[in-house]
Amino acid sequence: MKAIVLSTSTYFSYEPTTEDAKKLFARVRGVAVADVQDLSDSDEKEMKARLRVAEKDLLYVHRFCKGDASETGLVQWAQPLMDLD
Repeated sequence: MKAIVLSTSTYFSYEPTTEDAKKLFARVRGVAVADVQDLSDSDEKEMKARLRVAEKDLLYVHRFCKGDASETGLVQWAQPLMDLD
């Protein structure tokens, strides 16, 4: 397992987009996404922060990894068995 994780350049990296923030904002407010035009800076920051927290609570196999597809699968498999940080 150490050989797998030491030879990969894949890492957990989730950075929500403005569109992701708008979708969450719409869901929280109970409105259609199409009705949300532009978010204020504070609303966008709050929604992105919520999304980052929610991402960290997901099972590792569902978290966003940045890297090669096969390496991503290996990292998502190995993380629960051994902390890769």
